[in-house]
Amino acid sequence: MIEEIISLFLALIGIALVIVFTYFASKWYARRMLPIAGGRHMKVIDRLVLSKTASIYIIEVQGEQYLVGVSEKNVEILKQLEQPIVIPRTDFETKNLKNLFQTFLHKGKEDDGNNNQW
Repeated sequence: MIEEIISLFLALIGIALVIVFTYFASKWYARRMLPIAGGRHMKVIDRLVLSKTASIYIIEVQGEQYLVGVSEKNVEILKQLEQPIVIPRTDFETKNLKNLFQTFLHKGKEDDGNNNQW
């Protein structure tokens, strides 16, 4: 009985270590890929997939925003936007992993027990 509990406890510790390692490895990888995935002077504001091979992007280049059509064979600036589009960040994007876990843990404490979603 004790061996089974110890075995279970070690398995849980192992899973937690894998999750923590994956979190830090992904942060390291994201920092290394930043120069490839985006730049200091250019970023993708939003994207709308129209088909398997075509999308519309709103990109920002040095403060100016453009509507860009992208297909398999063509990339074309459709329009320069006169009014910049600001997309608010979601709670998920602005919180780090520690804050997400704390929010999840405290959410259960704030419920009075009558609001079961499951």
